Amino acid sequence: MLAKTKARRRPAVHLTEADYETLYNLVDAASHEAPGVALLADELERAVVVRNGAAARNYVRLNSRVTYEDVATGQVRDLQISLPKDASIDDNRISVLTPVGAALIGLRPGDTFEWKDAGGRTRTLKVLAVQDA
Repeated sequence: MLAKTKARRRPAVHLTEADYETLYNLVDAASHEAPGVALLADELERAVVVRNGAAARNYVRLNSRVTYEDVATGQVRDLQISLPKDASIDDNRISVLTPVGAALIGLRPGDTFEWKDAGGRTRTLKVLAVQDA
């Protein structure tokens, strides 16, 4: 009997219409050699697009502050997801085009996201909290 491998299903990605359009254009214009571009492009393909004025917004959007845990290390970080031009490590703002930014965009508290980094290592992040900017 062959052992079955359990593929982890990715959580839903929620994006406002405005964020979807901005991110789509960003991916379209970006160098596909940038580390998070392919991951973000994949996430855009499966995104649930929400009207801009829709009430429930407890998901990571552009300019949201997010607290997350790196499941492998237990390290908890708090940062803001930004456009590349606004990113600043000193101010805890990361670009949505980084692998971590692309992984977090659109997730809700409690969601866990797993992907393989450029070195082939599995990375797993869990969203703990989201705050509007």
